[in-house]
Amino acid sequence: MAEASLVFRLLMIVILTVFTIVFAALYAYDRDQKAPAWIALAYFIGLTSFLFDLGRSVFDPVISDILAKTAFWLVSAFWALSVFEYHKIKPPRTILLSIFCVGFGFLLWFSLQQPNIIQRSIFSTSTAGLLLACALPTQWRNRSNMLETAWFWAFFGLCATYFLRPIIVYGLLDERYTASSYDASSYAALLHSSSALWGLACGIIMMLVMGNKLIEKHLLASIKDPLTGLLNRRGLDKYVSEHLDGKKNFDRSLMILDLDHFKTVNDEFGHSAGDQVLVRSAALLQTLTQGLGTIARIGGEEFVVMLNRMNADDSRLVAEHLRLSIGMITHPELGERSNVTASIGMAAMFTEESFAMGLRRADQALYQAKTEGRNRVVVATHDRRKPWLKLAGT
Repeated sequence: MAEASLVFRLLMIVILTVFTIVFAALYAYDRDQKAPAWIALAYFIGLTSFLFDLGRSVFDPVISDILAKTAFWLVSAFWALSVFEYHKIKPPRTILLSIFCVGFGFLLWFSLQQPNIIQRSIFSTSTAGLLLACALPTQWRNRSNMLETAWFWAFFGLCATYFLRPIIVYGLLDERYTASSYDASSYAALLHSSSALWGLACGIIMMLVMGNKLIEKHLLASIKDPLTGLLNRRGLDKYVSEHLDGKKNFDRSLMILDLDHFKTVNDEFGHSAGDQVLVRSAALLQTLTQGLGTIARIGGEEFVVMLNRMNADDSRLVAEHLRLSIGMITHPELGERSNVTASIGMAAMFTEESFAMGLRRADQALYQAKTEGRNRVVVATHDRRKPWLKLAGT
């Protein structure tokens, strides 16, 4: 039994070391994601916990046990914090700290006041289970894919072993041991074998979850405009291929919105001021069209607005509303000239028309709006649904 326990201890040290390095590397690669940092710290603390546990025969066994169990709890706490950080949810620090302090109080009591190694082990595993269990509701509510679901079940299973381990050893097996016989006990064997297996399983699953998150972030970055958060041209193409290509364009309209004299804004007030104009304009467009369609930034100051399930008359009203609202935004960076207007070219798409053709007609309408004085909406000509809608100026 002692030899098997030693094998699992050594295996656990290898597992903890490897995953400490892996998750530290993931955090170093993308420091915006803090969850891998908490996981790396958890595995590193877990490594110290096992080293303290191995040092029972070298150092004072009671002090080594206190340090090992404290480090053991920190592993559960840091794993729980990694879940909250991953889902960008404020962690229940007060609850976690309260569980930790109560467990530490019982640990000191059964270590120094009334030494009892059995009670220490029961409160140790229960405290670790409670700390990790704090993350389970958040994991369950926010899981969005199979990997995150697997992560939940891995932590759920680990929590279950924390509570079942003392029941099996002290209840079903009715085993008792002392500090001197701990290494050869069934509890030590079960503790180190289950910890090694669950540590390996959780590490692999969390590595896949964090890796998948990193891939998703890079994929999202490739289709999103970093300044405004809107779809970029690649994102627009992806959206069109997934939602528009090969489908009937019933009551669908396209708009191209261009901020008037935007080059002058950059030249006179600088690109940082221009960036602020773009950010405010994009935020307003996103707010006003929420639930109505999709927006993309396809050029420096050009935006595409795709409206769904809206006839040409209503689409024109939306376009006028967008134009007027853009012109009412105050940009303090521009001094006395605090407003920037917009020109809009709109095309109500034919049923069988391709997105590229509709966008070309909207672009032609935008060109007409700019040549006729800007700050206006022009509806594309040759529109089969509403041929009399040609110009809507101010």
